[in-house]
Amino acid sequence: MISKYKMQVLIIDSSIRIIERLEEIISEAETVTTINKAVSYGEAKKLFEKNKYDMVLLDIDLPENESLQILKEIKKASGKPCVIILFTYIDNYIQEQYKFFGTDYFFDKYYDFEKISGLLCSLSFINTKNDFEKRKSG
Repeated sequence: MISKYKMQVLIIDSSIRIIERLEEIISEAETVTTINKAVSYGEAKKLFEKNKYDMVLLDIDLPENESLQILKEIKKASGKPCVIILFTYIDNYIQEQYKFFGTDYFFDKYYDFEKISGLLCSLSFINTKNDFEKRKSG
């Protein structure tokens, strides 16, 4: 049996309560080994420069449009993690802008948190399969 790929997750949100709730949900997933948290662009940038993440949960409402800036930097980096934008309200123009710069998913902070567990399992399975194929062919 193939062992599950263990994922590293970064949560970037200006609300400590949101971070705590996300951490609860994510920590229940057997596929996650590391959860790092940041409440600002500066903290997130430091963490991202030191670590390689498989998934980033990013608050769209960071001050001064910092969410878009960190998204650009995340997607330039090697590994290109899955990025989920967390929002309470998003209009079509903003959503298209974030898609253009590489957002993978958009989750509503009120209704979509429970989808995170399933997505973590799916991504872990895909990464496990990809690692297995690399070892098999290499």
